Amino acid sequence: MHISGKLAIVGIVLFIGGLITTFILAYVVADPITMYINELTPPAAIPGIIAYHGLDQPLHIQFFLYLRNLIAGNWVAPPEIVAVAWWAMTVVYLGGLFLSIISLVYYLLKGRKTG
Repeated sequence: MHISGKLAIVGIVLFIGGLITTFILAYVVADPITMYINELTPPAAIPGIIAYHGLDQPLHIQFFLYLRNLIAGNWVAPPEIVAVAWWAMTVVYLGGLFLSIISLVYYLLKGRKTG
């Protein structure tokens, strides 16, 4: 395999790894319900909030809801807080995505071996 093909694979792995890592940090390590409630939230509203945001679903369903919200730009915190808190992982998975795209384009245009 040409080096650009290997770089494309590395980029895809970085992108997917970054997505999984940010999901684990937000939904498994941290308590995700704290993103949606505060001290003024009435206790009777908490089950409805959990159901509305899919936090009562299995973890794999929550992951797909997380991806849907990322793509749609539906973040709980204001964008400047999200950027400060998650900038490192954002760089990793966006960098991985760009690396894979650039490497794949290079591989398709120049890197194929002709036999």
